[in-house]
Amino acid sequence: MVINFIYLLIFSVVFLCFYINIKKNGLKWIIKGLLQIGILVLFIGGFFKIFLTLPPNLYIKIIFLIIYTWCTVGINVNFMIPLIDLVDQKIVKK
Repeated sequence: MVINFIYLLIFSVVFLCFYINIKKNGLKWIIKGLLQIGILVLFIGGFFKIFLTLPPNLYIKIIFLIIYTWCTVGINVNFMIPLIDLVDQKIVKK
C-alpha cells in the first residue's frame, strides 16, 4: 500500500514536470525529448541485441565493442547532437 502511494507521488511529479514543460515550451520540447530517448533506445538496444548474438570469443567481442563505440560516438557527435541543438534553439527562441 505504501509502495503504491510512493509510485503515485513519483508519477504525479513526473507528469507535472511534463505538463509544465509542454505548456511552457510546446511541442518542440517533446520532439527534443523523443530524439534523446530514441538515441538511447536505438544505440543501447542495438548494442545488446548484436552483442548477445556474437560467438563467445573474447577478441571478437572486444573488437565489436571498440568499433560499435567508435561508430556510435561518430554518429551522435556529427549528426544527432547538432540536430538536437537546432531543436533546442527553436525552443529558446520561443
